[in-house]
Amino acid sequence: MRPGTRIMGAVSAAARRGMGAIGAILERFRSATLALHLSLVTYAVMIAAIALVGALQALFLRQFLFAETARSLHQELMNVPVQAWLWLANAPGSAAADGPPFRLGPLPFLDARGSLAYVDPTGQIHAIYAPHGLPVLSRAAYEAMLNFGVPASAYQLASTSHGRDLVVTAVIGPPDRPLGLAQASVPTSVIDAMVARQMLLYAVVAFAVLVAALAAYRALIRRALVPLRRVVEHAQRIDAGNLDERFDVGPNMQAEVRSLAASFNGMLDRLAHAFRAERDAKERMRQFVADASHELRTPLTALSGYLEVLQKGGEFSEEEWREALQQMHGEARRLAGLVEQMLRLARAEDVRASWADGRRERVRLGSLVTSLDALWRGLCGARQLVYDIEGDPAVFADPDAIKQVLFNLVQNAAQHTPEAGGRIAISVRSDGREVRLAVADNGAGIPKAHQSRVFERFYRVDEARSRAKGGAGLGLAICRAIVEGHGGNIECESEPGAGAVFTVTLPAARPGGDRDAE
Repeated sequence: MRPGTRIMGAVSAAARRGMGAIGAILERFRSATLALHLSLVTYAVMIAAIALVGALQALFLRQFLFAETARSLHQELMNVPVQAWLWLANAPGSAAADGPPFRLGPLPFLDARGSLAYVDPTGQIHAIYAPHGLPVLSRAAYEAMLNFGVPASAYQLASTSHGRDLVVTAVIGPPDRPLGLAQASVPTSVIDAMVARQMLLYAVVAFAVLVAALAAYRALIRRALVPLRRVVEHAQRIDAGNLDERFDVGPNMQAEVRSLAASFNGMLDRLAHAFRAERDAKERMRQFVADASHELRTPLTALSGYLEVLQKGGEFSEEEWREALQQMHGEARRLAGLVEQMLRLARAEDVRASWADGRRERVRLGSLVTSLDALWRGLCGARQLVYDIEGDPAVFADPDAIKQVLFNLVQNAAQHTPEAGGRIAISVRSDGREVRLAVADNGAGIPKAHQSRVFERFYRVDEARSRAKGGAGLGLAICRAIVEGHGGNIECESEPGAGAVFTVTLPAARPGGDRDAE
């Protein structure tokens, strides 16, 4: 194998190991605590901010020192008497390439590694003091300075054999008739060293402040997360058996923790409600299955008994055969009616779904009641039927469902009101916000002990009389399911011997909306 190939393989393996290590660190960071996340992010932001401030400070300080050094050198050059510069300009051999015939030592305002030169009006530069090299600008730059002058803080950066120099010039003589330029330079390394010392001091102070601030921040963030840890501990203690526990949400809590606790309390309320609803649904289902089994058992037992008698044979007269068949037919009809009512109840309890699906209309109750007059009179028979309708208030509802409610209430009233002297009244009233539909009778009434249970499934006030009249105890349960599905409620008021009043209250429809249904 070639040496180059081995080196590339080693580098590739090292890179993979490095990436794997970085991935492991990131994975551990993701699974770290919130306090560590916040601390590390805060540390990173603070370090980045301090580094940025330091870099900007170094940049602006360097520019400031350059400008101040240029201003100082410019002032010193201007303080040199003009006669000295004129003597230098008029000295013999001043125009020669080797400059004036004498040399000057370091001046008080000039760095030992700096330089001093004279630029004649033609742009030719003559070194006066340049032991470490003389920076030279372009002839065009010198001509522009002679023609337009030089600001006090102006400077140029030029390269020399030992690095870079800060070059400062000043016009000699009157501005309109300059006799030349005086040029001084100092190495930028001097200013850079000053900036480095300043940055070192800044770094030491910033590091001390950073360590102190981060230590204080660590303690503060741990203290700030105490309420959050309490919420977590409280949440860990809650299970399906103690969903009634709640977090204490006080005004002194942090806004975020208070919002979290309030949201958690709301979630616990919804969970508790869901658990209760599920428990109640299971109980209702158990009760429904038990009641339905009991109700179905009676007609099925009767049918089975008749069939067993007929199966055994024997001498039966035509009348006995007819009576047996009539009884069996009656039990079969009763069984079919019970199944039909159970199906109606199931559909009634699905009213909320139908409401969500949009199967609703603007129903005018007064018109709906009077449009079914023939049906009500057929149910009432010889009983007196009275209407008490004020206006024609409207509700948003499923018209077929409202008809079912009316039918059940009127049928219930007819079943418990004698034909002789019996009276059934249907009334419709509205106060603008709610519409009340009431069905009243003057029958036997309902005892106080039974009034709170008449809307339960399969519940009968008088078992014998209800069975004799074909009632299964589901009509009022169907009414309650439909009414509550429409956002209303149904109530019963009764005095024994004085009849009963069933009142349905529904929200009134707003003006306008869908078409009217009758």
